[in-house]
Amino acid sequence: MFGHISGKIFSLKGTRAIVKAGGIGFVINSTPAFLSKLKIGQEGSFWVHTAVRENSIDLYGFENENELRIFEHLITVSGVGPKSGLAILSIAGPKAIEEAVASGDTSSLTKISGIGKKTAEKIVLELNGKLAAIEKGNIRASEDVDVFEALKTLGYKEREIQEIIKNLPEDLKGANEKIKYALKNITNNQK
Repeated sequence: MFGHISGKIFSLKGTRAIVKAGGIGFVINSTPAFLSKLKIGQEGSFWVHTAVRENSIDLYGFENENELRIFEHLITVSGVGPKSGLAILSIAGPKAIEEAVASGDTSSLTKISGIGKKTAEKIVLELNGKLAAIEKGNIRASEDVDVFEALKTLGYKEREIQEIIKNLPEDLKGANEKIKYALKNITNNQK
């Protein structure tokens, strides 16, 4: 099993990176937000979960140990496999997941494509007490998912959205303010 891989970034496509370490090219699945920070030809470092199945061995890599820990908790929930765990982490982000679980907010999780009410309830029920809760409450988590979904509907890339959500100022109130701020800053970054 692999726990951490560092090496030169050989390729970046979609949600996958190929990292060359020790003469071997490891295919690592990761979040768009993290992959957007990496550049081909430069060094990259991943905290890795190895998913072993009957017919495949897949690597899932994360920027830090906390993201890895949340991912590994998510995939212990029945009905959440590595691919859907990665999708949840990509869209909601670690803070929003911790807040939703801590506050019992299933509604913010059901806004994520592919997560139904029963799966969201299982995530909250089974992970309650296992994740370190951040004391901002469930409002921010729900708003961040609303911002993500609104911007995605407008055609923005997941990497752009996740990066802008991560950098939203704390003083913004409500999803509408956050969406306006995000639209202004994505537009400014594209000029």
